Amino acid sequence: MAKKSTRLKIVFFSLLLVGFIVIQYNWVQSLQKDKQQELSSRIISGIEDAGENMLYRRSLYKLTDSTIANMLGESLSTYGLGNIRFEFSISSSGNHFASHGFNQKLIDNSSNLIFNYAFQGNGEKRTSDDVLTVVVPFWKKYTFKEMAWIIAASLLLTIMILVIFCCTFIWGERRQQLFYDNRTNVIKNMMKQLETPLSTVSVAAEALRNDKVMHDSRKTSYYQQIINEEGQRMNEQVKKMLRDLE
Repeated sequence: MAKKSTRLKIVFFSLLLVGFIVIQYNWVQSLQKDKQQELSSRIISGIEDAGENMLYRRSLYKLTDSTIANMLGESLSTYGLGNIRFEFSISSSGNHFASHGFNQKLIDNSSNLIFNYAFQGNGEKRTSDDVLTVVVPFWKKYTFKEMAWIIAASLLLTIMILVIFCCTFIWGERRQQLFYDNRTNVIKNMMKQLETPLSTVSVAAEALRNDKVMHDSRKTSYYQQIINEEGQRMNEQVKKMLRDLE
């Protein structure tokens, strides 16, 4: 019975722990998607601001690769993305600007965020080639950095629950085993203490069957008194043992 109860406890807690982990996992996944959408919006906003700034400055002085990189970096920094890595390329009116790390492999990689900004307006004639292309490699990993403390807290909470259960389970099992051991010891002690009175009662009862004793009222009263005293003694011992078992 005790082993069956232990198995049920283990199964119940295992299901509870698995359910808790699944809920936490789904919650983290949902939070990660929200963080990715937020990060994507911030990146796109920063690129759009940089594109509008470039469109304005092109009438003032000639852009260079380093100028474009600085403008993109400053614009992304205003959205809290100063440390994010990016590569860019601009094709405009026969001119081509690009960062050193920009290549076709970055565009073909589905793990990268790719944004195309078409330059328009400003009183100048634009063609379909007037496009700013910005690639943010492995942009999703930045959400993990922002969620690091949340993931760590979730893991810590799961570990704490597991440790608490293990400690509670071990303590409960030891307490139950101690209870069984104490009860067994009490029963053994009770049987030892009842052994002498039972033997005395048995001897007295056997003596009462003797013909000589049966016809001797004094001896009969003597053995009856012994039986009563030992019976009372056993009754008191049983009551004491029952109190110990409670």
